[in-house]
Amino acid sequence: MLLNYCRRLSILTLLVVPFLSQASISNSSEKSAKPPLTLEVKKTVTDSATFLQSQLNTHMQNSAQWLDQLLVSEGSEKTRATAKGYVSLGFAPRARDLSDFDNQFKVSLDLPNLENKLSVIIDNDEAEEDRLPFQSISGQDQDNHVNAALNWYMLQKQRLNIEHRIGVSRSNLYAQSRLKYQQNIEKWRFTVSPSIEYYIEDGWGGRVNTRLDRQIERDQTLNFAFNTRYVESEPTNRVSFGIFHSHTYNNDQAGVTGVWLKDSFSGERSYYASYRWRTRFFEHWLFFEAEPFVEFRERYDFDDEPGIALRLIAYYGV
Repeated sequence: MLLNYCRRLSILTLLVVPFLSQASISNSSEKSAKPPLTLEVKKTVTDSATFLQSQLNTHMQNSAQWLDQLLVSEGSEKTRATAKGYVSLGFAPRARDLSDFDNQFKVSLDLPNLENKLSVIIDNDEAEEDRLPFQSISGQDQDNHVNAALNWYMLQKQRLNIEHRIGVSRSNLYAQSRLKYQQNIEKWRFTVSPSIEYYIEDGWGGRVNTRLDRQIERDQTLNFAFNTRYVESEPTNRVSFGIFHSHTYNNDQAGVTGVWLKDSFSGERSYYASYRWRTRFFEHWLFFEAEPFVEFRERYDFDDEPGIALRLIAYYGV
């Protein structure tokens, strides 16, 4: 029921967004010539969105503060817990599936009374750690389970971070220990993040995520990324590799061009290319994305599957 409601809301929202976005970028002389109805619709939508974001932000900040005080006997009134996250409504029709949705949410609660070493994360994105740094979310990879995890940041240094996590993903209880190391060499930045995991249902597992970034211009970055993952219950490893070029056009707009492949060596290889354009939409916390893409999947003999993804993303706690 809730999923169907989100899908309808996604379609309605994303149909309205392009028209309102066009209204927001027109100059002041054009505004006077606009039909009153357009301005009225724009004001209604933005006021409603601002109210919902404000209410969500207030509730989440209060929840973070309550949880922080609950976990310690004496809390500091000077240091408040914080909550941040996002809600993404997406519609991504493609040649083989005209009803592909990628609605996502994420909640992160930071608890300062525990020396800023503990956070709670709730989301419905179980594939987040498998994705490459600039890889977009795809509804093809989601099963809409709600996941929850408790993070303990054991070590936080400029180059080295160590954290431990326990949580539930896809109704599967798990524990994870992860290390992250960064090294800068001239204009290059190398990052490697190995981790070891144990799942109650799937057994032992591990992953290694790597990325290499180079700033080629003040507003442009080139990224190479490689991820691999092993799980005891699966016969083969999963690997993914991608190359991405990101360009920040101005304070409100940015774009990412990327190509990547995924392979689990079990008939599930795919190649993907896309250009993702993002623009600020009225408020500093609200963004609209359009991403034309094409995918070639082994299960369909690598026939091309063109499509376009449209997303409205609202952040809170920012």
